Amino acid sequence: MKIIKFFSIVAIIIATMSTSTIVKAQTPAAPYGEVTFVQVYPGMNDSYLAANKIVKKVNNNLKTAKAISTWQLYKRVYPVHGSSDFNFATFVVYASGKEMQALRDPSNYDAAAKELTTKEHQASLGTLPSIRTVVDRDLYTFRMGAGTAGSAKAGDYVVLTRVKATAGNIDAYEKMLETVKPAIEEAIKAGKLKSWNVWKRTLATNIDGASDFTVGFSFSNMDDALAYASDKVNIAAEFKKVYPKDDYTTFRAKQVTLREVVAQELWELVDITD
Repeated sequence: MKIIKFFSIVAIIIATMSTSTIVKAQTPAAPYGEVTFVQVYPGMNDSYLAANKIVKKVNNNLKTAKAISTWQLYKRVYPVHGSSDFNFATFVVYASGKEMQALRDPSNYDAAAKELTTKEHQASLGTLPSIRTVVDRDLYTFRMGAGTAGSAKAGDYVVLTRVKATAGNIDAYEKMLETVKPAIEEAIKAGKLKSWNVWKRTLATNIDGASDFTVGFSFSNMDDALAYASDKVNIAAEFKKVYPKDDYTTFRAKQVTLREVVAQELWELVDITD
């Protein structure tokens, strides 16, 4: 199969190669994160994962060429809504809109895909349309984060909280996130979590809930993720360390007035570019 044919297929499934855990990706210009929600057909999980092992090769090459910053594959752990809902997501971070626009041209994938054999083409891009369907795709802008860049690895768990700011409070909520960031950084040093990232919805698409922000908390294992999500572990001590004159409970009460939690989900990071 000639490389030029590669993107007659990719044009159909480009969403699979695009899409927070969100890994920290700080650049001078705020990066964009493109998320693609995917429903893998029953009994096809192994085939889907095998296909994405090959897709990862292409994305590794794109990362080396600085066309993307990272590609990540996630599996949804909770909630599970049945066969009509998405159960996987891919996430691609671009340094700017310039890189995003360039990859809308299928020919720009040719160099990244040239190492694939005909068999690998068929086993990945040729197979994906028959084993999964794209449910939705959305775009986010990176706002802030804490943790070591590049620390994400397969097997990490991510608690994603989708948040809608209350009327007129988007700026105030984002300022509150900036305030809590130093306490989060202390909690990371204490080993309570791996990283923390805030992504703001770039366009008012309202895909998968009318939220303004997605806040991601990353952990090395499920137990740590569930302990944090259930408030068995929190950042009260770290907040007190950073702001000794302020009360954490009062701060949390103020937080509640600025935002509504639309949904909270648990995801597992299945694979990531090298």
